[in-house]
Amino acid sequence: MKRYAFLYNPAAQGGKSESKLERLQTFITEFDDAYLFHSKNIGDISDFIDQNFDKFEVFVACGGDGTVREVAAPLINTQKQMGIIPLGTGNDLCKTLKIPVNLEQSISVLKKENPVSIDVGECNNFIFLNSLGFGFDGLTNRYALELKYLHPFLTYAISALKAVINHSSFEVTINNNGNISKERAIMFSLANGRVEGGSFWIAPNASITDGQLNAVLIKPIAKLLIPILLPLFLIKKPQLIPHVKSAKVENLTLNFSNDVDIHADGELIESGLSKFNISLNANSLEVICPL
Repeated sequence: MKRYAFLYNPAAQGGKSESKLERLQTFITEFDDAYLFHSKNIGDISDFIDQNFDKFEVFVACGGDGTVREVAAPLINTQKQMGIIPLGTGNDLCKTLKIPVNLEQSISVLKKENPVSIDVGECNNFIFLNSLGFGFDGLTNRYALELKYLHPFLTYAISALKAVINHSSFEVTINNNGNISKERAIMFSLANGRVEGGSFWIAPNASITDGQLNAVLIKPIAKLLIPILLPLFLIKKPQLIPHVKSAKVENLTLNFSNDVDIHADGELIESGLSKFNISLNANSLEVICPL
């Protein structure tokens, strides 16, 4: 019999997830030998897993993509499994894993106990499960963190429009297994999942189990043209935008000519670095999901 630890982040969705806590507690009572941990401070969840690693077989992230990333980190390349109860703003990873946002339905997924081995991206000293973005999407996420009191779609739509106005292009040198190229871009992302920002299908055909990342580069676009082209990401047609280049990769080294905004699974990365070594740890994390 599996023992479940439910790790709840009350800060998810700007604190709005608190409204679901009572129902979550009710559902948890349906599991034998389950425990609910209520995070209070940054790092609490990581500390709980470290201190109770041998007591549970499944650690369930109850929060947004940032919470999922925190729970996942210590479980990589272990026999432990991760579950997800999506309570965040975007819940981007769950769209690829086909985990429903509805609380009761996501609990049902857990009960079926179907583990899938997924890939995990690594960059310098941190991981990402869904996507790693430089430039435009990093700036969009920076703005989104200021607007979490809005509906998720409005949060990212408004943030993207602000990024349209304020973004700038950058030069990046890409080393793909010895093949070196220099590009001028407004965005460079590594997609392990398919969706960013709640509804923007950055890599509609990405697979989280194929041992590869989707590298997506967007060349500079006239600012007045971007709002016209952005809806193509909403309808899963980014390939129709001539400024978008994509390729499957496993390992990359990126060197940026100037500072860019960076996000990993929607969380801002303040590294101060210009060089990033990116790789993929294939099939390294067991996640309970319908895939």
